[in-house]
Amino acid sequence: MSRQIKPLQKIKILYLVSALKKCGPISVLYNIIKGLDSNTYDIYVLSLSEGETGYVRDQFEALNLALIYLNNSRLKGQLLNKSIIQKILGDKEIDIVHSHGFRSDIINAKLVNAITMNTIHNFPPEDYKNRYGKLMGSWMSMKHKDSIKRIQFPIACSKTVMEKFDKTYNIKTNFIQNGIDIEKFVPITRDKNELRQSLDLPVDRQIFIVSGALSQLKNPKIIIEAFQLQKNEDHVLFFIGTGELYDSLSSSYESPNIRFIGQVDNVISYLQASDYYISASLTEGLPNSVLEAISVGLPMILSKIPSHIEIIGDNYPYLFDPNSSEDLNKKLKLIEQEENKLFSEKYSIKIKNNFTAQLMSIKYQELYLSVINSSEK
Repeated sequence: MSRQIKPLQKIKILYLVSALKKCGPISVLYNIIKGLDSNTYDIYVLSLSEGETGYVRDQFEALNLALIYLNNSRLKGQLLNKSIIQKILGDKEIDIVHSHGFRSDIINAKLVNAITMNTIHNFPPEDYKNRYGKLMGSWMSMKHKDSIKRIQFPIACSKTVMEKFDKTYNIKTNFIQNGIDIEKFVPITRDKNELRQSLDLPVDRQIFIVSGALSQLKNPKIIIEAFQLQKNEDHVLFFIGTGELYDSLSSSYESPNIRFIGQVDNVISYLQASDYYISASLTEGLPNSVLEAISVGLPMILSKIPSHIEIIGDNYPYLFDPNSSEDLNKKLKLIEQEENKLFSEKYSIKIKNNFTAQLMSIKYQELYLSVINSSEK
């Protein structure tokens, strides 16, 4: 995509989200906005629900933008949110509405008098079936697909998602790959044992870490089963994050070798304190958690799914069948036997060249300028 001439007037963008909370799509949104040129853009973020107070909200409030919360219930919001947002578009003279997520995309597809675009963070038939069950998941997938068809500029978060929409739905999208803050997610520069002690982590064991929601989609039980097969007292597995499976898994499997930390704000510290990273996801858009762990320099053990392959390549030796704890167990044994420092540095460089927040934000800005210039012709 070629660079466009900067317009004389600021471009007004309304980012539409369901709620500001700690999750991948909101991290993507934050990184897009953080990289925007304030001389070119006026930025509004509209959250349909209040979301979380604390760290995430503080991050957004520190940026040069206007935050709007509707806080309507889902039922009331179905009746009111579209008309409220449409009025805001007129009052603020919004040029572009950029939505993220199911509820936001459904509203965005109905808006008029502004350019509409979205970021598609998942492939709905795979994601929603695992999250909400077959019946509800199928309905949500069709609803989301129909909305995306009516959005003017649908943007997939990965080449994988773009290709799935084309092949399954014959819906043409562009793609802009997710990116992370590589100035934040860096290899450890202090004594690792000192960091471990500050986090109350063992200093004399190999730490395998998993970060993200504990959900069916992330497939954590396969990882637990693989560790139970290992029976290696020198290994300890840490899960960072919460989700619908947190209570059942932590009550059933908490042990000296398998531990559940819950939600943390300092993910980077736990990554830097660890030795290896595992993701057993059944499906992904383009996982920030994997990009972050690679950027920190951790050797990876990843499920063999298209989005992981998009990041790390199909020749990566530590890809495993996400339905096989035995296959994962083999990869756990294999990775510990090999020298991984140079291997990890190779993939860290790949992140710096292809998956940075700065690069992602630049590509979105090029898109914004392109569609504005096209609309004015």
